[in-house]
Amino acid sequence: MSDHPIGRRIARQAARWFVRLQGNASAGDREACLHWRASHPDHERAWQLAELFHARFDDIPAEVGVPTLGRPESLDRRRTLKLLTTLIIAAPLGTFAYQSLPWREWSADQRTVAGERRELVLPDGTQVMLNTASAMDIRFDQRQRLLRLFAGEMLVSTAADPEQRPLLVETAEGLLRPIGTRFNVRQLDGTTRIAVLEGAVQVSPAQATDSLRLDAGQQTDFSRTLITPAIALQRSASDWTQGVLRVEKMRLADFAIELGRYRPGLLHCDPAVADWRISGVFQLNDTDQALAALARTLPVQIRSRSRYWVTITGRQS
Repeated sequence: MSDHPIGRRIARQAARWFVRLQGNASAGDREACLHWRASHPDHERAWQLAELFHARFDDIPAEVGVPTLGRPESLDRRRTLKLLTTLIIAAPLGTFAYQSLPWREWSADQRTVAGERRELVLPDGTQVMLNTASAMDIRFDQRQRLLRLFAGEMLVSTAADPEQRPLLVETAEGLLRPIGTRFNVRQLDGTTRIAVLEGAVQVSPAQATDSLRLDAGQQTDFSRTLITPAIALQRSASDWTQGVLRVEKMRLADFAIELGRYRPGLLHCDPAVADWRISGVFQLNDTDQALAALARTLPVQIRSRSRYWVTITGRQS
């Protein structure tokens, strides 16, 4: 995998090919596209990125996605080309960044879509609740019980294994070894957040020699090389399991990101109000109602181009 950015010319070619093949493409068009992809490694890389960004909107109904997102079927073909081209050029570089793109999320053993929560009981009796937009693999063998979290968040309540195999949780940043415990783990961008409600968890970053034992009532964030000092468990750490988002003096921009995890489409915050602070308890089962409550709490308005394209702005006088 190359470590150089994709040039604008190749990015635009990939966007053009992608848009063309979403319509009534002929067999000749598809063959020509395959030839273009095979003619240079950067062509294939650009094509894969185009597919990636388009797939992020798979859970949006087509009849809404067309006018909202400027899909290839819409009349706004120029806008679609420009958006795909920009995303491809701005994509992360390097082998690790490429591997961190969500190919494995799509083929994971268990996945949830935006707004979905799912409870699982594993073969050993361990209970797992997956939060919104999460993906995990389950790998049990004779030596160990391994859970791989690729995206999102989960709450794990461990069970004693009759075969006495260790239970391990792997994220992009490292390995967690729970010790008779109940804990919450969330995959963030470049870090993992672990919060221990009961028992203890041993935290081992992938590229560090030191590890940290995290006891009940503690939480921390860690990267592949560093563990931040443990802090007291935040009361809101597992509120999502009850369908609640609890915030205290949170930036409005950060609130939009958090609430946006639980709804399909895009939830934006106008930079003019991004630093405003919000406190309260919001229901996750109805994010439209949560936005309405926000508008009653702060002098903001919710501008909806559709349910799938929403912006929080200052209220006009």
